[in-house]
Amino acid sequence: MHHEFQTDNPFDSFTGVWKRVTTEARSFFQEMPVSGGLQNPLLFTTICLALGSLGFLIVGPRGLALWFLVGGIVRGFVAAAILMVIARQLFAGVGDYEATYRALAYASAPVALLWIPLIRPLIAIYGLYLAVVGLERVHGFDTVKAVLTVLLGVIVFAVIGWCLGRACCWPPAAMMRGSW
Repeated sequence: MHHEFQTDNPFDSFTGVWKRVTTEARSFFQEMPVSGGLQNPLLFTTICLALGSLGFLIVGPRGLALWFLVGGIVRGFVAAAILMVIARQLFAGVGDYEATYRALAYASAPVALLWIPLIRPLIAIYGLYLAVVGLERVHGFDTVKAVLTVLLGVIVFAVIGWCLGRACCWPPAAMMRGSW
């Protein structure tokens, strides 16, 4: 039974954990250790992101591949911090940063298939579902609190992205266009 990704036999461990997370999410997260370091979950999510990046290199858009991998790793660390703060401050969650990161890292399993164009929205929704199940476990939540945590996290991420997008374009780009 695969409770977590192990580096001693990475191929078998990855395939076993990936299959278990995607097909038996509730039992996987119930048995997932909430401590033990970030290395194994980080390696798991990096492999998922690398597989997704490879898919983007093959199918396209090719320019998305490197951004998908590097951005995905960074987003994982930032998302864990945001979701942990929301969970603890708004809903009295009990999980710490490590537990939250572990849940999100394993919930990222579907990103390995995100390059498939026709099912991309379904894969994204399933990834959000896995994050809800993982947060239920690590923060001692009911489903409503976990869903609200994820939805608020998505809103915070959208606001941050919008602000960063605007910050990248203002004021230098506005000055170059002469609209300053």
